[in-house]
Amino acid sequence: MGYRYKKPAKSGLTSVEKLEGEPIELKIERIVSNKEPISDGAPSIFTERKDGVVSAYNIRTDRFEVAADAMDKVAGSIQAKRDSKAKAKADKKVANSDVNEAKAETKVVNISGGDVSGAKSTEGGAK
Repeated sequence: MGYRYKKPAKSGLTSVEKLEGEPIELKIERIVSNKEPISDGAPSIFTERKDGVVSAYNIRTDRFEVAADAMDKVAGSIQAKRDSKAKAKADKKVANSDVNEAKAETKVVNISGGDVSGAKSTEGGAK
């Protein structure tokens, strides 16, 4: 019998295409020589003094509190939608019951004694 060897598993993963970056020295030289505007960079986080420090850019902001406040707003909107659906359904039910009451006619049946159909019982009768 011989030894059993494990076959290597084949994977469906493919590699990512690699790109060689441009060194910063060459980039600066290209921009200066061609007099191109600088298009790269991070967005400006400058805010007006009257606005104060924006919590998105403040490193001292408790992100958990911001997220909790946002989730409270989301939960409130979901509850408002549920309440509006329940109210609409209740309004529809009230409207339908008003229509049904208007259509319904009262029928009175007298069940006190007497033969209604004229049929006699065959059970329990001794002759």
